[in-house]
Amino acid sequence: MQNTNRSSMQSTTPHPARAKEPRWIGAGLCVLSAASYGSISILGKYGYANGLTLTNMLSLRFGGAAIALFATMALFHRRVIYPGRRLSMLLFLIGAVGYAGGTALFFGALQRIPASLASPILFIYPVFVSLSQWRISRIPPVRREWVAILMAVVGVFLTAGLDSSTAISLLGDNTILGMTMVLGSAILYAAFVLSSDRLIREVGAWVSTAWIFAGAAVSFGLVGWLTGTLDFNLSSTGVGILLMMIIFSTILPLSTFLAGMARIGPTAASLLSTLEPAFTVLLAMVLLGERLILLQGVGIGLVLASAILLTLSHSR
Repeated sequence: MQNTNRSSMQSTTPHPARAKEPRWIGAGLCVLSAASYGSISILGKYGYANGLTLTNMLSLRFGGAAIALFATMALFHRRVIYPGRRLSMLLFLIGAVGYAGGTALFFGALQRIPASLASPILFIYPVFVSLSQWRISRIPPVRREWVAILMAVVGVFLTAGLDSSTAISLLGDNTILGMTMVLGSAILYAAFVLSSDRLIREVGAWVSTAWIFAGAAVSFGLVGWLTGTLDFNLSSTGVGILLMMIIFSTILPLSTFLAGMARIGPTAASLLSTLEPAFTVLLAMVLLGERLILLQGVGIGLVLASAILLTLSHSR
């Protein structure tokens, strides 16, 4: 689970002082955000290969990012970083339970399936958001949303390579478990989106994100302490990977996404954010040597297209 609730941050409108700026600047910032978010799966793989545990990586990643956000807001933006006891506790608990749970499942899946499969499958979460909104509002999805849901389901099966020649062989290894974990992560991420939407709009994206990250950091730290997997005796390579996670896969993508959205608006920004799994696939092929068959490439395309279709539908 690479990012915070970007769909809930979409209340931002283009800043009037920036209205005359070329749109390619905002678009470029959103593309940079997608590429940065897309690198987290690769860094997670490198972290595991260099002896980092899940609780180590994620407690320090979110803890470092939360400290950086709180410090930046307090020193430079003079923002109110404490929105009150009730709101702070709600955001903290959302981070500690929902966001941490989804992230743990995603990083657990990275131990079992390639990054080039995990990231695209995660992007089925808009389907779960749409279905949940149907249940809550009692308003059924329109035809375009049903088409997107069908595309996403077919895309996941193709991405996993579940055609008639490979389905049986996959059942005997960790692939099914890894896929199930990613789907579970997508469900929790959808729940996170729905539960945090109103809070983020009320408190603001930066403050909300800092408290959510703090909750996730404490959650992973506590689990690591209880299970004995929290080890701060890190190698220099491990420290470097963690710093890259904090800076290039957490703080940079959040700030560039918000800056880009302020220039081009929420719909265009959210559409460009769907490039994230495409960057993950590209980085996985170049840096990890992962390879995809043609059907998997088609499946990834269907999942991305479904996310775009749902975004366009919700923007109307």
